[in-house]
Amino acid sequence: MTDRSNGVVILITLLNILVYKLRKLEEAQQTKLQELQTKLHEAQTKLQEVQETKIKELQTKLQEVETKLQEAEEAKLRELQTKLQEAQTKLLEADETKFQEAKQSIRLPLSVRQLCRRFTLKEIQWATNNFQEEFVIGRGGFGLVYKGIIDYKQGTVAIKRLKLLSKQGSKEFQTEIEMLSKFQHSHLVSLIGYCDDYEEMILVYDYMSRGTLADHLHKKVKKGDSCLPSLTWIQRLKICIGAAHGLDYLHTGTSTENRVIHRDVKSTNILLDENFAAKLSDFGLSKIGPANQTCTYVSTRVKGTPGYLDPYYVATHRLTRKTDVYAFGVVLFEVLCGRPALDMSRNEDQMNLAGWVQHCLQEGFLDKIIDPRLKWEISSDSLNTFVDIAVKCLHYQPKHRPTIAEVVVSLESALRCQVKSADYSLFEIMPIDYPQEEADCSVPEVKNTDHDKGYALTGIGTVNDPSAGHRNKQKLTFSERVSGIFSRTAQGLSGEGIANLSNVSHRKKKITLTKRIGGLLSVTARVFSVKRHAKTSMVPTSVIPTSMVPTPWNQDDVLKSSNLKSFAYNDLRIATRNFRPDSVLGEGGFGCVYKGWIDENTFAAETWGTGLAIAVKKLNIEGYQGYEAWLAEISCLGTLCHPNLVKLIGYCLEDERRFLVYEFMAHGSLDLHLFRRSANNQLLTWNLRMSIALGAAKGLAYLHSPEANVIHRDFKTSNILIDSNYEAKLSDFGMAKDGPDNERSHVSTRVMGTNGYVAPEYLATGHITMKSDVYSFGVVLLEILTGRRVNDRNRPKAEQDLVAWAKPHLHSKRKFSRVMDPQIEGQYPRKEAFQASCLVLACLSYDLKSRPDAKEVVEVLQKLQNSYNSERISGEALQKVQIHRHNIGEETLKSVAGTRAK
Repeated sequence: MTDRSNGVVILITLLNILVYKLRKLEEAQQTKLQELQTKLHEAQTKLQEVQETKIKELQTKLQEVETKLQEAEEAKLRELQTKLQEAQTKLLEADETKFQEAKQSIRLPLSVRQLCRRFTLKEIQWATNNFQEEFVIGRGGFGLVYKGIIDYKQGTVAIKRLKLLSKQGSKEFQTEIEMLSKFQHSHLVSLIGYCDDYEEMILVYDYMSRGTLADHLHKKVKKGDSCLPSLTWIQRLKICIGAAHGLDYLHTGTSTENRVIHRDVKSTNILLDENFAAKLSDFGLSKIGPANQTCTYVSTRVKGTPGYLDPYYVATHRLTRKTDVYAFGVVLFEVLCGRPALDMSRNEDQMNLAGWVQHCLQEGFLDKIIDPRLKWEISSDSLNTFVDIAVKCLHYQPKHRPTIAEVVVSLESALRCQVKSADYSLFEIMPIDYPQEEADCSVPEVKNTDHDKGYALTGIGTVNDPSAGHRNKQKLTFSERVSGIFSRTAQGLSGEGIANLSNVSHRKKKITLTKRIGGLLSVTARVFSVKRHAKTSMVPTSVIPTSMVPTPWNQDDVLKSSNLKSFAYNDLRIATRNFRPDSVLGEGGFGCVYKGWIDENTFAAETWGTGLAIAVKKLNIEGYQGYEAWLAEISCLGTLCHPNLVKLIGYCLEDERRFLVYEFMAHGSLDLHLFRRSANNQLLTWNLRMSIALGAAKGLAYLHSPEANVIHRDFKTSNILIDSNYEAKLSDFGMAKDGPDNERSHVSTRVMGTNGYVAPEYLATGHITMKSDVYSFGVVLLEILTGRRVNDRNRPKAEQDLVAWAKPHLHSKRKFSRVMDPQIEGQYPRKEAFQASCLVLACLSYDLKSRPDAKEVVEVLQKLQNSYNSERISGEALQKVQIHRHNIGEETLKSVAGTRAK
């Protein structure tokens, strides 16, 4: 019991001790908590004090920053105001400087000043009636374009007046002058001159009476407006070909080192003269591009006209000649579609012509894009050829686009396809007034010389009486061909006829036929006579024209009429030593020319070096001139004979072999003596040069005479041959054309000839006259005087085009000697030489009426020759007298000396 009590006491004691310790622990925790609260309070107090201090510091700093910023802004504002004031002052000074520069004359290169006429401001003001608004014919970024007349000799001109301080301004003004002065071509607009008087920059051009291509394609023609006729497909093709020729000249014909990239080809920059010949204009953006350099592009800021811009050029800033090709492709589709390149009035998918056209073609909707005015006019072959080349021009990759020369070839092919498929009919319906008993009506002559083919008359169309109330047709058929070319006898009538003429008692038809070069015949007059029934009061009022279809050449008739010797192939083979290479005299588009020998009497082949020397021209069947030129040569030289025409002895025709046999010209061609001087080619003296020029002129005058009536069409130095006596003989008649008859002033034909010799009006319009040959003669005479080629890429740029370089010097007695051949310097008579240079200027005149005819050229040259010979004879006689006097004087002195010695 005691133990249990002790245990309880101990337990209670332990519990009391535990309670005590727990109290002590609680008291300690309470004390610790109070301390922590005190410290937390102190910390909060300190933090609040720090925050308040920091805020005060930040507020102070912010206030300082705001103050500083305000001060900086005020300082910056004052600085900006100062700079703005300075900039305004500088701008005013710059404007004043620029204005003063614009007022002063632009210093143009010497070559430009020589080629351009400088007009005074008074002349320009007089021409435009002091820049009256009624004279304005165009507007652009450059300024205004006026129509005016400078003087009666110059005629109507276009005057472009620069806006002073414009963005395009003086840089484009100078570029335009330099480009058009340096590069001249029949399909580039001609720059007549400029005016750079104070406060003005003015350009004067030839006036293009038909406006721009865009005018004819896009401007709606008002009723009765004769200025803007709808262009036919053939007209459009010819315009495209002309523009392409101009672009091709810029790309390839300017020089071997420099090529011009137009950079703004568009329909508004293609001008049309009165004959609808195309001329490229506006060269303010043009760039000189690389030719033979390794770099094929020019890096430049993108410029041009929206709708025509090459996407590759826009993306890369790389300007190439193919950039112009792309723009020209857009122009081609403008021509085909009759739509502008960019038309904001259309739906979004049709605004851009190039994109819309390509989409239509991909979907097979070719008919959808054709100008409605052309749909019934274009042949399928012509259309396909045209569209094919136009699409290639628009290829994104420049390397896949054609060159502009390839474009020309395709366009000419499209034109040929169109002409071949055309209905060869007259376009006019002629009004006729019949008397009571008998009436004659004439139908205009059918002219189509675009092809060197014959044409057969196959039918006469309808004789109509409009009051008959319905269409009746009457058809005449013909038989009995004339030389296989034309039918000439009216055989009868077919068809229902015309009610009021059903009792016609007699119908007759008269046709006059004229022989043409190359075996061609042409109808020069058609007269219809109808005796109507006396009881009929109705009279016919119109005649629908005749129709023509092509027929082939008649080779047999040409050969029979030529009276030439027909050589066997074996004889020519022997005569030329089997056409050995060392017998070759020359080679051209026609083929090779070999030297040979034949018997003078029998014309049989002789051994080399005996008998009569001949030149045998072998036809290259695949050559450019080919069969038709061979036949034309036989037809022309087989019937014409003159001392200054090369003599055609005969021809050879065996299987596919064709040859022409001429008399041999011992001294070759004139160009060999002028340009390829060697030990074998004698340097031509003044007298020889004038003698050769006179002989060539006599030959040309004979061709142009009524007896021959022939246009040579390829008159040049290499076609003037020289015999053993240095007599000139004209050769190569493969391109010759029959001249116009009395009723026509010209012949319309495909442009052919040699670059540099072709007359500008022929190149521009396809109309060739006798005066076109005279222009070519002027070029040849200039080559004779200067000893230079008409085109020489080896000379400095300004001298490569002989005509452009020499022309400014020829009119001046003081300057003309600068262009004379240095090989004969001091050996020619100045008076006669200046007269010859004046003759050159007359022959090269752009005005046909100002050019002399070949007969007048002969007269001038004959007078020069006579004058020179008489002066030379007088000089020789005077020299003999002086020598005689000198001899007498010496004998007298010797006699006196002898007397003195004695």
